[in-house]
Formats: sequence, structure tokens, C-alpha cells
Amino acid sequence: MSSMFIPQQKAKKLSLDKLGQLEEDLETNPLDYSKWQRLIDQLIIKDNQEQVRNTFDKYLKIFRFDGASWCKYIKYELNRGEKEKVETLFQECLDLTDNVELYRVYVDYVRSVTDFVTGGEKARATVIQAFEFAINKVGMDILSDTLWQDYIGFLKSWSPTANWEQQQKVDLIRKAYKKFLIIPTENIETSWSQYTKWENELNPATASKFVSEKSAEFMLARSWITEFNRITDKKLKRSLNPLNNKEDEDVERQLQYWLRWLELEKQNKLELKDDSLNDKRIQYVYKQATYALPFVPEIWFQYVKYLLFQNEEGNLQESISTLRDGGLLLNPKSLLLSFQLAELYERDNSFDNAKDVFNKLIDSLNKEYNVIASQLNELHEKIKPKRQDGEDEDDIEDDSKDVDMNGNGSKIKPQTYRISLADSKKLISLEKEQKRLADAITLAYVKLMTACKRAEGIKEARNVFKQARKFEKIGYQLFVENALIEHYADKKATALKIFDLGKKSFQTNGKFLLDYLDYLIMINDVDTMRTLIQSSDANFAKEIGALQEELALTDIDPLTRQKKERDLRASQRYLKLLFQKYISFASSFLSLDITHSFAKKCEQLFPDDDPVDLFTDRYKLDNVNIIKKDELGRGDTLDIDDEDLARLKRRKLSNFNEEESKSAVKSIQDSANMIEEEEVKASEEDQLVGPSIVALMKGLPNASYFGLPSESVFKSDKLVTLFANLSNIPL
Repeated sequence: MSSMFIPQQKAKKLSLDKLGQLEEDLETNPLDYSKWQRLIDQLIIKDNQEQVRNTFDKYLKIFRFDGASWCKYIKYELNRGEKEKVETLFQECLDLTDNVELYRVYVDYVRSVTDFVTGGEKARATVIQAFEFAINKVGMDILSDTLWQDYIGFLKSWSPTANWEQQQKVDLIRKAYKKFLIIPTENIETSWSQYTKWENELNPATASKFVSEKSAEFMLARSWITEFNRITDKKLKRSLNPLNNKEDEDVERQLQYWLRWLELEKQNKLELKDDSLNDKRIQYVYKQATYALPFVPEIWFQYVKYLLFQNEEGNLQESISTLRDGGLLLNPKSLLLSFQLAELYERDNSFDNAKDVFNKLIDSLNKEYNVIASQLNELHEKIKPKRQDGEDEDDIEDDSKDVDMNGNGSKIKPQTYRISLADSKKLISLEKEQKRLADAITLAYVKLMTACKRAEGIKEARNVFKQARKFEKIGYQLFVENALIEHYADKKATALKIFDLGKKSFQTNGKFLLDYLDYLIMINDVDTMRTLIQSSDANFAKEIGALQEELALTDIDPLTRQKKERDLRASQRYLKLLFQKYISFASSFLSLDITHSFAKKCEQLFPDDDPVDLFTDRYKLDNVNIIKKDELGRGDTLDIDDEDLARLKRRKLSNFNEEESKSAVKSIQDSANMIEEEEVKASEEDQLVGPSIVALMKGLPNASYFGLPSESVFKSDKLVTLFANLSNIPL
């Protein structure tokens, strides 16, 4: 990536210096399309030729596909009479983008520099060749009717002097019409009327013959454009959409329009018998979609997938260049495109390039992470209690500083100072964004590590692991993946050391601890299992106690309190899951004494829980608690029948086959998925409904309460009775 992508540390220019401010902003964010356009327009008004050229050149190195800007650049040079520069620009841009207006400008330029007075037939042939070149490139576009009309108009303007020339003119016009009128364009009916009128004026006797030859294909094209207008609501935009906000509704709407257009092309509603012609149309639409939505990674991904599907070997290099010079240039932080390109390089035996893709992704994410981290530090400094006269600053820090027990954001010592609601909102928002970026960086490192193991061996994977640990918020997943790499490289002792190393940093990270326990169960390390459960119990107890102390304070803002309550529930849930998993293992493979000992401890930790749940949890058939379901008549969220399980696998586990689902890796991932779903559910409850509604919903029974399906799925009188007897709903 060029140096202009690196933010420069400069003093802010005066706001009155609009050009300077725009240039400075674009050095920081060179992907801001709207600011580039404002800068170019203002420079053209000032008419500093060198400055205009430099700016256009910088812009078009990034947005090389922007046909409208190429047109603007060329017209600027034409207005100054710079024909040599214009021809250079045409040589650069015509292979980079397919834009109808750009090719019209090109043909107009060829016509303007062609001498028809002395050139005669040779001059006419030059212009016809230019038109044919343009039509071959963009003549299939639904907006190409203007180009076709230019061509036909040029042919009609020819005044032949000989009979053979007159016949040649007629043949050329008819040939153009026949090629034109089978292509769906916006004004196809008007163009068809012009054609039939021309044939009838030329020779009424032969008109019906020529018209009927193309009428069926014209009808298909007309039906196609009708269907296109229906599925896009006539609102599809062809111009570049500068927004890259994932939440932007217009971007999402435009994406759906483009995907519908692509599906229409793939259905071959034009009934093209030549597969290569249909393929050409589909590829053309994919390109146009990337031009209009360059900041939507999905479009680039789908385009490359299509190219590879058509010809995996033949289109490999084109796919690589499409991602490298287009998709990732404009979306440098896209995990989707980075991983896709890295895989293509690896398949092309260019693993050094693949590693470079990973490293660039990590660098881009790190830059954004550092910005968020800096903002968080500033906010912490702002809300940090100020030292009063005679007060020891160390005492203030002791009261205000969070102590990190697990290296990944679990706070042990509660903050005891009050912050405003606005600062609390900002703090939570920044922490959420920091977590998102930390997860992305962790994923990038994990996939780089596994790719290195695949391509270069265990030694290089270890180097990546060592490098990744330097990132301050690296996720627990790095340790889990690295341990599994070591395990499957027959380095089981090393794998245990990696898990133990991770435990020092993630003492109260429930997801990591569950993964660790899964691994210990797999290798049947009973002693380490017991140690893990006991140490986790002690560490969680400290964390839960600290959270309860903080929640006992009366001056916490609502958002912070909500977050701490969620953290408390999560800690309790993870501890319970650890005990349940170990108790289930002990009951199956150890002894009842051990089982009862840990079950008793679990009941002491969670005295309000129904003891039936803990007991029957270790007496399940597969994953179904049939005791609760059949004997006690209670629903169980984990009781899943075969049909439901199949749906679940299709929806969430489609990347794993039956054998893989039985492996230890799958077991670890299942645990993580289950916890993730519980966290999302808990979060939604906190944010969307109040405690009364939550309690009410928890009190509702399953459908069987209202009677058998054959009788009634729902009985209002039973529901009223139920509500009247619910005594635990807070008011």
C-alpha cells in the first residue's frame, strides 16, 4: 500500500483553507470518495493543471473503475486542447472499466480527429471500427441504447455516391439494428418502432420479412427489461455509492437489487444458446456491481466465486488481481476478502503472498484498534476522580483502577466512582468496538497460524503464536487453536503447556475454561481436570464477589449497572457449566463418590437451582433429557428431536461433516457456540424488555400446558389462571 494510506501527523490546517483541509483528510482516509470529488471539482475551478492532474492520478489509482471520473479527467484535458494527454488517458482507462458514457466519449474523440474530407472510406472505416470496439465492450448494457443510437445515426448520416455503397450502408444499418434490438435496453420499444419504420420506408415489400426474423428475440428482450424493472423497483443505482456503513439501509437495498439482477442473468431469460454469451453478460453485471458498491465485500467475494466456478484454473490469476487490485484495495479491513485472497495465493503456491495478505489485514485492524484504544484512554482520564488537596494520588488510583485478572477484560476490583450517563454510553460503545476489533485481530492471527502450519510446518506456526501474544487483547481462541495444532502434531505435552499458559491469562474466561476442560476430557487427564475445576471455583468466587460489591453501590449509572449484572450472570453461568460438564464426565467414567462430592459443591454454590436439573443432566440420552421431558412433563431447551437437530446442523454447523462433528475440535466449538447463544439471549433480554416481562416469559409453560394439539394449542382461560397465580413477577 502506498505511503498516502499512512496517516500523517500534521498540524490541522485552518478551516478556511478548504483545499488544504480536504487534502489532509484524504491523507488520513484516502477511501473517502465524496471528499475526493469535492477536491477535484474545486481544483478544476482553480484550473491549476498540474495540481488537477496529480489529484486525478492519485484518485484513479484507488478508484480505477470510476468511469465517470475518467470522463471528467478526459474532458478537462480536451477543453485545454491536450490531445496527446487524452490519448494516453484512453489507453489507460479503456481496459480498466466498462462504462457506456466513457466509450461514447472515446468514439466522439475518434470522430473529432478523423478527417472525413480527405479520408473517405478509410476515415469512415476508422470510426466504424471505434464504434464496434465500444459496442463489443459495453453494448450489452441496459444503458447502451444511446451508444447504439449514436452508431446507427452515424451510419444513416453517410451519403453514398455509388449504388454498391448505398447497399453497403443499408446492410450496415440493418446489421446494427439486428444486434441492438435483441439486447434489453431502457428504451427498447422506441428503438424497435424506429427500426420497423426504417424498414418500411426503405422497402415495404421486404419489411415484414426482416422484422419478423427478429420479432421473437425482441419480445424476449422486452419481457426481460420488464422483469428487470419489476425486481429492482426502477431504483437500482449505477453510480458509485460512497457509503460503507454496514447499517446503511440504502446500501443494503442496492445490494439486494444487484443480487436480483445477477440472478436474472443466471436464469438466462434471454434464452441465449451460446453459453459464453450468457457468461459474458453475468461477468459484466458483476463488474458493474463492484463499480456501484465498491465498499461491499460480498459483491467482490461473489464475483470471484463465480469466476472460479466457471474456470477454476483459467480464472485463478484474474480472481487474484480482482481481489488484490480492487476488493482489498478498497476494503483493507475485510476479513472475508483477505481470507479469500490468501487461499487463492496458497493454491497458486505463492504462500509468501498469502502471508503478506494476513499481515496487511492485521496492520489495518491494528491501526483502527489503536485509535479506539486511544479514545478509551482519553475517556478514562476524563472520568478518573481528580485528586483533592491533601489526598494521596495513589489512594485515588487504588479506588478507581480496575484490576484485570484474566488479561481480557474481566474486572476483579470494582470501580467505586460515579460517571455521567453520557460518558457511560460512550464508554460502553468504545469497549464494544474495541472488543470487535480485538476479535477480528485474534481471528486473523489464528488463521495465519493455521495456514502457516499447513504450508510451512509447526515451527512457523509457533512463530506466529509468539508474535500474536504481543497483542494486548489477544483472544483465548489463539491458545486453544495453538494447543490443538500441537496436539495433532503429536506434541500432547506441549499442548497441555499451551492450555496452562492460557489459563494464567484467562482465569475467569468461561469459554476458554470450557474448551480446556473439553481437551482434558478428550485426553483423559483426570488430575488436571480436578485442579482446573477447583482453581476456577476459587477465581470465579473472587470475581463474583467483586461484581456483587459493585452492584451494591447505589450511585452506578443504569448502563453500567446493566453491564455488571450481565457480567455477574455470565460468571455464574460459566461456573455452573464447568461443574455440570465435569460432574457428567465423573458419573460416566470416574466414580459416584467423586460425582456426589462435586454435585454437593455445585448445589452449595447455586442453592436456588432445582436439584432435579443437576441430577438429570447426567442421565440424558444423547442430548435429550427424557426424564424431564417424559416423566416430569417439563420442557428442556436442550431437548432436540432428530428433525430439529438436522435443521440446527444445516443452519449453524454446515461447515462440518459427520466425522468432524465427533472430533475434539468440534466438541470445543460446540461449547463455544452454546455459550455465545446464551450470551446473546441474555443481552437481548437486558436491552429490549424489562425485568417484569422477563420474569413473566420465564414463567410461561410449554404448549402442552394448554392441552393436546388435537384439543387446542391455546386456551385463554388457562392462560388467565396461570397469570393470576404467578407470584414472582416484580412490579
